[in-house]
Amino acid sequence: MAGRKNELDPSDSPGSLFGGMLRMFRESRNLSQQQLAAEVPCDDSFISRVESGTRAPKDGFAERCDEILKTGGALAFLMPFVQKQLEATFREGFLEYVEEEAKAVELRTFEVAYIPGLLQTEAFARALLTEGGVRRAGALRAADVHETVELWLARRLDRQRILTSETPPFLFVVIDESVLLRPVGGKEVMRAQCDHLLAMTELPNVALQIAPLSLGDRLPMAAPLTLLTLPGGSVTVYSESVLCGLLVRDKVVIENAQHKYTLLQIEALSQDASVDLIRQVRQELYS
Repeated sequence: MAGRKNELDPSDSPGSLFGGMLRMFRESRNLSQQQLAAEVPCDDSFISRVESGTRAPKDGFAERCDEILKTGGALAFLMPFVQKQLEATFREGFLEYVEEEAKAVELRTFEVAYIPGLLQTEAFARALLTEGGVRRAGALRAADVHETVELWLARRLDRQRILTSETPPFLFVVIDESVLLRPVGGKEVMRAQCDHLLAMTELPNVALQIAPLSLGDRLPMAAPLTLLTLPGGSVTVYSESVLCGLLVRDKVVIENAQHKYTLLQIEALSQDASVDLIRQVRQELYS
């Protein structure tokens, strides 16, 4: 196998160790990724991302693969190690949110600082996840920064797949105008990011609005949040602080957030006007 494309170094991270062992066991059984995916069952792209160390195994995945590949429980034995690394890398509460996000039939998001993760280009996301940013967050030692950036980036890009899946959620997004004015990564990155936002508005399941600076103190909310509607109609609110993320299921909190989000959508620019503003910002600031 020497020199094989995409060879993993299991010392890179717990995710790489798990992915390398999964690949080793799968190949020892002469199974393709597609064949293993069919037995789990899951999408074969999920197997590929787990094996590359860029996707965390889902609950029950290790146990199911142990059963199929007859590993004697080796993969499940690794899971506490993998989970501990993930919990140390991602903001508390975030992994739980990602699981809910993947199941949602509708997402309503408001962002005041940066482009929402589901709409970021790879270059924009990478610019945010800089070494300095990771160090300021206090997540890891400097020697582990590169690994962390790549893990964060892979998770962020992986999440975006839901928008173009066979049964995508409907995504309502309101972005504060200041987000467009904040030059993350430089002119080239922002120009491409503006183009990406414009392209995303062409999707039938994406509605994008800009909350203009002219709203002033009429802005109904000042902090980012996401309302998730799950199959069956239940709604959850997700918000983040500097240190952690929080999923809230309290009925009163949810109703208040829904009310404020409705007011926000009323006050924000229409999608057509928002598209015009994005084009104007792109031309005036990032050409």
